[in-house]
Amino acid sequence: MTAPQVLAPEFERLAETLKSVSARRPVYFLPGLGNWGDGLIRSGTLKFFEEIGLEFTETAHVSRGERWLPWKRKGTLIYGGGGGWCNFWSHGLATIKRVGHLFEDVVVLPSTFELAVDLPRVHLFCRDEFESRQHAPAATFCHDMAFCLGPQRYPAGAGTGWFLRTDKESAHRLPIGAGNRDLSTEGTHLSPPEPFFAAIAEYSVIHTDRLHVAIATCLLGRELHLYPGGYFKNRALFKSSIEGRFPNVYFHED
Repeated sequence: MTAPQVLAPEFERLAETLKSVSARRPVYFLPGLGNWGDGLIRSGTLKFFEEIGLEFTETAHVSRGERWLPWKRKGTLIYGGGGGWCNFWSHGLATIKRVGHLFEDVVVLPSTFELAVDLPRVHLFCRDEFESRQHAPAATFCHDMAFCLGPQRYPAGAGTGWFLRTDKESAHRLPIGAGNRDLSTEGTHLSPPEPFFAAIAEYSVIHTDRLHVAIATCLLGRELHLYPGGYFKNRALFKSSIEGRFPNVYFHED
């Protein structure tokens, strides 16, 4: 797998689960809605599926569960990972409650769970070993799917880049300077990852409270300074997947 080798065991366990629940039945992949960071998740997920030889059909979001009725109890739904399970954004939970019962099996790829989750017949994967486990005790840990994009090769950057979020999930602990770029807002979950990496690669040092700017910085091998967001997500994932695995990474609690 192209994910960094230090993360491989967890992805191998995820691959075993997906192959098990998808055997001899149609598989549908529904990516999580969101911004360009969710685009990195989707791109990493598609690369992971290709590498493990998973046959699937990617499908788009719809507003009504009836769209899935032709496949009722005949297939497996794989729902993309992300942050749509929190007080800021709860579309992930709403989606699975709306359509999950229509499938024989449902797998939710690595996500952060702030809301209490109790979903029968749903295989949950959490992307941190801390608070998410408290809110979704049945979840299995695996790293964020964006890591499956693997190490990135770009020319050496220079200077310091600031990529602080400007939406309601900001902790509002840092001033937004004139040179700040909230890169994640410039794309969607369907945007390709290459321009995202290219924007970050221009710098040698990155300051951010955006989780996927942080992950991209790690994959680029740049120096990372990560700050808290509006809830535990950044710190928990930093402790679970980044600290001790990548060089020159720092989490600033204040």
